[in-house]
Amino acid sequence: MYINDLAFNPDYSSISISTTKNHKIFNCEPFGELYSSSENQLKKTLSNSIEEEEEQQELTNDDKHNYPTKLLKMLFSTSLTIIVPQDENTKVLKIYNLKQNLKIVDLKFESNIIDVKLNRKRLVVFLQNGEIHIYDLSCIKLIKILKLHIPEENSEFVGDLSVNDKSWLCLPLNLLSESTLMNEPLNKYIGITPKIKETNLLENPVITIEDLKKDGDGWLLVYDTINLKPIIIFKAHDSLIGKISISHQGFKIATASIKGTILRVFDLVQIDDETINLGNVKNLRRGHNLTKINSLSFHNQDLILGCGSESNTVHLFKLNNKNNNDLELKENQDDREIYDHSDDQSDGEANRSSSEDLNESLANLLLSKNQQSQPTTQIEEDKPQLIKQKSWFKKTKKKFINNQYTSSILKKLPYKDLFENLIWEPPTRSFAYIKLPEYIQDSKNKVEIGFYNDLIFIASYQTGKFYQYQLPKQKIRKNSIINNENNGLNDEKENHQNREECYIINQYDMI
Repeated sequence: MYINDLAFNPDYSSISISTTKNHKIFNCEPFGELYSSSENQLKKTLSNSIEEEEEQQELTNDDKHNYPTKLLKMLFSTSLTIIVPQDENTKVLKIYNLKQNLKIVDLKFESNIIDVKLNRKRLVVFLQNGEIHIYDLSCIKLIKILKLHIPEENSEFVGDLSVNDKSWLCLPLNLLSESTLMNEPLNKYIGITPKIKETNLLENPVITIEDLKKDGDGWLLVYDTINLKPIIIFKAHDSLIGKISISHQGFKIATASIKGTILRVFDLVQIDDETINLGNVKNLRRGHNLTKINSLSFHNQDLILGCGSESNTVHLFKLNNKNNNDLELKENQDDREIYDHSDDQSDGEANRSSSEDLNESLANLLLSKNQQSQPTTQIEEDKPQLIKQKSWFKKTKKKFINNQYTSSILKKLPYKDLFENLIWEPPTRSFAYIKLPEYIQDSKNKVEIGFYNDLIFIASYQTGKFYQYQLPKQKIRKNSIINNENNGLNDEKENHQNREECYIINQYDMI
């Protein structure tokens, strides 16, 4: 028996397993089997028509309900379930109400189904021929088809759909055909990053998909499946994008290139109903060895990113935008939740993100000339603030100016528009990791990652096991503010040394 697919529902309360024999659904905490196609039978369909033999034959086949399954996707904790049976040609998608053993509808396609994504408003089906079919889930109505260029040998789709009602679809731009966006100029959608400021791309009066493809392979499109239009386009990497994940709240996007060494998390900022801009960018260092990233998962509250690769190690990164103190997990009377415990009652300098720090440092340099021209009385009034800015800049100078990530930006001073752009931060290491208790020589593992408060769920394609791990309880260091004055290299070394291994609580068999 071979595992075709493992999939958590959006809130990580359940996980499904699809195999060459059947499919099952399990509750994650506490762990237990909720449904098995080997033991449940489909008893009825929505159709009341009596066209009788074909419909009866289909019902008889479904009554067995023990067929090989390629994909099974769940809509949160509802009974609505999407099943793609495994056949010579996996071109049929079935929508069920498993609680009532009710088949709702079948969708048939001209090409094999690669992947399926859904939320409460949209169902998105990715096909082998490169088509993306977008459905209104409330009435199962096809509303849009996007066309991609996907190599025939590629059996895995790179992209993600947000689980919230915004229904944003993230796609690598290099896969899109020119006609997908109706050949309209893309200038107004482009998010500014230091990477494209180094090129002459923005000088073009009309920027097309082909222009972006020539600039590099790492461009990403965020597409609104509700209003059926692009939202923002930005360059995430220099090389091809290998994995994309959208956070539960929808405003963070994690990407990994095919190299698998650096991950990036982009914050999207909604200015108004029509405008989305890029905010902070966090660089995360997975490692120095090239590998394929096969799992990127956000914690429900978007404070942690889990990363799984073909190695047997899962890395966990902190995403809080305050300072890099340790993350503490606290249990209250009713439930446990993750929160940032680093001086959470203070808004002082210790809580600033390094992007904000560098932006203000650059701003102080530009504004210094204007301050010199002010009247003496005004200067005297502002003197305490100027002293604070000067002393603060002295602290950050060593950390931010003397490194490869910001030196190229500083050379371009005093161009004011740089302050509206992203700053690449030095990459940070994971604060915790998981070493799976399974290893088969010369085998490349694949996992799915889920979260429940301070628990981490790992489902393994290699063994069919479901693991529950506990995040390490880390204490707050009293000298954390002092440590913030270290340069970026020392901080990275310190983070590496302070990484803790999560300890296993339970493991279960799903097959």
